[in-house]
Amino acid sequence: MPACSLRLYFVIGPRERPEKMYTKLIALGLQDKPFPLFEGSDKHLRSFTYVGGIVDGIVSVISNEAKVDGEIINLGTEVEHTTKDGIEAVEQVLGKSIALNVIPKRPGDQSRTKANIDKARKLLNYDPKTTLLEAVQKQVDWYKANFTN
Repeated sequence: MPACSLRLYFVIGPRERPEKMYTKLIALGLQDKPFPLFEGSDKHLRSFTYVGGIVDGIVSVISNEAKVDGEIINLGTEVEHTTKDGIEAVEQVLGKSIALNVIPKRPGDQSRTKANIDKARKLLNYDPKTTLLEAVQKQVDWYKANFTN
């Protein structure tokens, strides 16, 4: 049976689980409550990737089964942002500051995760375009439509 493995990098956007960073940031920001931030994690680098770009990558596998058989393919963006950038994007979209409650660092937390999508570009013509600010705007809009009155 033909198969491939897809590795997804820090997916953000509508329907993100409630305990994940952006949904939690948005919820706490709207409630004027502090966001718990692990000490030093504001400097961590991540490939924050909009869910629509991930879906495009997954769908593109369907017409390329022979090319991707047996492959491990990263889906994400090569654009890196710090966690602080992500917090600032949410603040910008909400139009308000979010208080931070700095808590002790977690052991083993990675300081950087960056997607290398060369293989996805080559095999799937994958090229995510949504910016961090656009992704955050879409997630805030979704959150407000579904969880606020």
